[in-house]
Amino acid sequence: MPEIRVDDICIQGGSGENLLDVLLAAGQKVPWSCRAGHCQTCLVQALEGQPPEQAVAGLNPQQRETGWLLACQCPIEQDMRLKLHDPARDGLGARIVDLHFPTETVLILRIRPDRPVRFQPGQHAVIWLDSELGRPYSIASQPGESELTFHLKIHRAGAFSNRIVSLAPGDRLYLGQPGGHFHYDPDWQDKPLLLLARGTGLAPLQAIARHALAQGHQAPIQLYHWHDEQGCYLKKELRELASGHPDLTLRLRPETELAADLTQLRLASRSTLALVCGPPVFVEQLRKPLFMAGLPGRQIIDEAFLSRQG
Repeated sequence: MPEIRVDDICIQGGSGENLLDVLLAAGQKVPWSCRAGHCQTCLVQALEGQPPEQAVAGLNPQQRETGWLLACQCPIEQDMRLKLHDPARDGLGARIVDLHFPTETVLILRIRPDRPVRFQPGQHAVIWLDSELGRPYSIASQPGESELTFHLKIHRAGAFSNRIVSLAPGDRLYLGQPGGHFHYDPDWQDKPLLLLARGTGLAPLQAIARHALAQGHQAPIQLYHWHDEQGCYLKKELRELASGHPDLTLRLRPETELAADLTQLRLASRSTLALVCGPPVFVEQLRKPLFMAGLPGRQIIDEAFLSRQG
């Protein structure tokens, strides 16, 4: 039976068992959120033993080279010696600059990292409040900015939500490394973009739209945002952006009109790319309408917010 060593503790794990499950059952305080290999909150570092390929899928080369793996995606195949992730040691420190509530349920968080962060607009990073409480959020900023912005959906009963709203400018937190496939590709320059967001799924899509326009995107961009009864929380900023870019069309719509709107989707051309972001139910809801509108699966890129609520 394989042995898992964490510091001076030896844990027995059955061959093929999930590493995260074994660590949690043994009382190890390993954070987790999505359990789908997406959020990177369950990172652990292998000091000995070669992680299976599925445990490092989605990690960047530096993370792979230094032994990091996703515990939720790691079947136990051999003896392993592990070090648990510590955001204060392994992450990047940052200071809160501002917390702003454009609506009752959306928090716009601005932070200043201790050093510049390399990322592509639309990617996500884990925000850590302490060694056990972290959640992944899309980066709403543009490269080169000294501050990073995140749009957080606030859940009344959420542990993370309750902690983050109690913080103030000047308070410290930590960032994980940015990652994810959701970003603008320079090869898209001449392809129409159909950007479809619900709720705070707007965060990465507006970042991608801004980046595309800054890169001189040469085809039309349509940005849909379905919002709750409090309205689109970035309405003013998006309208200012659209006023200077005639190829950007905004469709800011109430959630109650979502089903009807999906029957009216129209493509600018067969080369259109659709980028979809929001809750998993929303992402799944759009697959059939996009297919019926004429988009093959390879031209649909999605990002579902898979995480523990709040």
